[in-house]
Amino acid sequence: MILTLLSFLGTTLLQLVLLNRYFFALLGSSQQSRQRIIVHYLLSGTTIYLSSVSFFPVLITGLLSISSAFIISWCYSSRIESKAIFSVLYVILGFIAETLSYGFITQVHLTPSDIDLGSKQTRLLILLFSSLIFFLFIMLIKLFKRQRDYKLNKWYYLVLGLINIVSLLILNTLFFHTQENNMYIFSAFGILLINITIIYLFDQLIESFQMKDELQQLHKQTDYQNASYQKISNSFQMTKRIIHDTNKHFVYIRACIQTGEQEKALEHISKTLQVMGNSYLSIATGNLVIDALLNNAINISKEKNIQIKYQVSIDNLDMIDSYDLCIVIGNILDNAIEAAQLLLTPEERFISIRIFTHNHMLTIHIVNSYAHQNKKKLKENSEFHGVGLLNVRQITEKYGGHITTTAGETFETIVVLPICKQVTLA
Repeated sequence: MILTLLSFLGTTLLQLVLLNRYFFALLGSSQQSRQRIIVHYLLSGTTIYLSSVSFFPVLITGLLSISSAFIISWCYSSRIESKAIFSVLYVILGFIAETLSYGFITQVHLTPSDIDLGSKQTRLLILLFSSLIFFLFIMLIKLFKRQRDYKLNKWYYLVLGLINIVSLLILNTLFFHTQENNMYIFSAFGILLINITIIYLFDQLIESFQMKDELQQLHKQTDYQNASYQKISNSFQMTKRIIHDTNKHFVYIRACIQTGEQEKALEHISKTLQVMGNSYLSIATGNLVIDALLNNAINISKEKNIQIKYQVSIDNLDMIDSYDLCIVIGNILDNAIEAAQLLLTPEERFISIRIFTHNHMLTIHIVNSYAHQNKKKLKENSEFHGVGLLNVRQITEKYGGHITTTAGETFETIVVLPICKQVTLA
């Protein structure tokens, strides 16, 4: 009795190892603290052990298996929809593995021909063989899964969830008719193929949405840069006209002074200086991405009566890809402008921008006015903002940096990117 319980403890540990390898194959490394990971594995292990040693109805056993997988999934950075889909899929693959192991045991006569599924020894043998089969499933998943997650439309998750539920119902029906027809093994392989294909299509769907969003970001970057080029061109043309008319201005100013009309001379000088000032870009750091995005943000802020302050002091940023820099700064500025413009009075609207380099680090510090009562309006585009923030986080992780956001009376975003560190390719 004690030996059997210890054997179930061993299979529980094996199931935890399977869960670890399964979610690693799907979602990559865990981002949680060691203490939190230990708590999650203890809770999941307890659930698995109770499910193994007890003989609950099939429905309860299935729910316990889904719960154990779902608990482990919280150790990984992923959307809750993906965690739920992958947790149910884990149970489906486990069910298929058990079905195949049952068929293997009956075919090679590892137990008496009249198999008693209520026997703990039989149950233990099935668990061991199914674990080995599940390892093969994980190796198959790793061949094509790229360990990424992305926000999809809720209808995609609903369809995937329905396919998972139907797969479980079919498997449940097949398992209780195994002794009547040995062809159930081929049906189990068919369902395995369907669900592996679902993982592949899910990964391709994520890639498609990512590429679509990246294309939108590229279009946005191109628009910003075209606007910057146009402003630079206009600036040169206006400066050229001013230089061309310099003699005329001096002649008029001299005439005003000679006739004692100093006020007209001062007024004309002020107007000329204003025109010259307007002919230059507000920000000209030499970095096209920063110049284009910040000048565009300044122009939009002026149109929307948002007070904007900026301080930019940067060195060479060649180590940071211009596309990545555009995603980070562009998304943060877009969110800041949208949040600030929702305040009722122009006096309340402001954005403060500080971008500087220090000790081989690029720091982007943006503070904007923010009102809690406007959260509902912001949520109208929550999918877009969620994708934007996810993209920013992915870029910061790619460069080994970090992002911090703080919401209170104001909304503060700080992004720090190393500019001399080797980039980890995705």
